[in-house]
Amino acid sequence: MVKKVAIRISDPKKYHEMLRKLRERGIKVSEEGEIVITDNDINDLPLDVLIGKIICKIRGKEYFNELLIGIDTNKERLSIAIIGDGELIESRTSNVIDINDELSDIISSYPHKSLKIGVGGGNKIGELVYRIIKIKFSQAKIVNESKSSSPNNPFVQIKDRDIRAAYIIALRSAL
Repeated sequence: MVKKVAIRISDPKKYHEMLRKLRERGIKVSEEGEIVITDNDINDLPLDVLIGKIICKIRGKEYFNELLIGIDTNKERLSIAIIGDGELIESRTSNVIDINDELSDIISSYPHKSLKIGVGGGNKIGELVYRIIKIKFSQAKIVNESKSSSPNNPFVQIKDRDIRAAYIIALRSAL
């Protein structure tokens, strides 16, 4: 399993952007790493796609067998949890208008075999988001979100209640 990533990019602006994005994801960067990012890598792929591939390689994979996306719709801001092979790999927020673009970005960033999208359907916003998403993403389904943000679940140790709910919604979408 990969522990560290090394960056060998000559452009200082691209170097610092890559460094910032890797640190945001909790990826350790050092002078010597098992994965080395070069100018060729950064020029060949969009930054988010490259980071998605790095996240897979860190976990010893070329791709995720199953990518689950859960969307909690209890507020104006939608909470999104991205799970790769059972592990929370990222969380984001979006609004209803930008949700399809956000999902397209997530899906193109992480290499995967199977994709499932779950939308919490406990309110009118959830039903609206589901109808918007279903047009573009046929794998979307509405999910019962009862007790999804409960802090008493011993299996989910996520402090942010909206991300916790999105995580559980993503897991339920796989059923």
